Amino acid sequence: MSQANVTQTPEQMYAATLLSYKLYMAIGGTAIFTNIIIVIIFSSSSQLRVKYQLLIALATGDLINGVAFVVAGVTKQRLILSMTYGTVTMWPVWSCATEWYPGLLLLGAQWPACVTLLLGLERFAAVHFPIWYKVNMNGTARFKMVVISVVFSLVSLGIAFAQTYIFFGKNLTVFLCTISGAYEKYYTTWNYIVTVFGHFFAFVLNASAFLTAKSKSRLIKSGLRAEIGKEITLVRLMLSISLVSALLISIPNIILWGQSWVWKIGINVSGYLYVSFCASSVINIFIYIFFNKDFRAQLFRFIHYDKWSKPGDTTVDAIIVQNMAMSTKSQAIIVR
Repeated sequence: MSQANVTQTPEQMYAATLLSYKLYMAIGGTAIFTNIIIVIIFSSSSQLRVKYQLLIALATGDLINGVAFVVAGVTKQRLILSMTYGTVTMWPVWSCATEWYPGLLLLGAQWPACVTLLLGLERFAAVHFPIWYKVNMNGTARFKMVVISVVFSLVSLGIAFAQTYIFFGKNLTVFLCTISGAYEKYYTTWNYIVTVFGHFFAFVLNASAFLTAKSKSRLIKSGLRAEIGKEITLVRLMLSISLVSALLISIPNIILWGQSWVWKIGINVSGYLYVSFCASSVINIFIYIFFNKDFRAQLFRFIHYDKWSKPGDTTVDAIIVQNMAMSTKSQAIIVR
């Protein structure tokens, strides 16, 4: 038995691990493609670009997450396939931390978690404090929220590099370079806290907003039900996003965090938990198609743009403005 093990190639020894890395690349590539579509659709209309700034930021964060998993999958697969029996399996922590994918994995985890939490806070405020929300929430406020999420994520990433360089840079870690190997146990725990609780609290906030909106819709007069109906539609959208995130991100990351402190899980299991994490970056486009009328309509216009756009038009907005102008002229003629 031992002789058979010795004669195994690295590809045979790490077959299950290599499969998870192939899934990294496949699902990460799909996340890149789908989130580029989301960014394009929401950005192709000036109205949607202002209204859905946070969703554009979320898609950008998920896109970064997809890039991180593709780079991680390609790099780790190449390292395993290039292994020989004389391969050095340990290298300096700082070298690991400055690889492309560990930092991208942190940014792709923490930024979407922060944005998802802000989305939950926005819906919570819209339902529970509607007057304050109408007075204070506008395009400028949403832009500030995006900036806050970016600053938070970049500062956190900077702290990760600084503490590794100062305290752990000369230590050794495994050559496949995990997040815990690059940034050590305590910062890794911080990363899990941000990732897990950002999505989990967003789900709690959205669930509270959804239940409250449903209760209000049954109690108020019919004249206001249309307004509450719009809120329910938006809350349902955000609730769906946060629910998927809680299932595919929070739960796997709790398990991954626990392996550093409480229990031990195999490298193959952890690889598939990361696959689940990556898969969450693909799901949102389907949620938008089913639950967001604005996204669905704009996607339809974008798909059929070449069929009904006029020469000289550069955006769908231009066509809409032209149609509105023609309608206004027709009304003016009727009045005269």
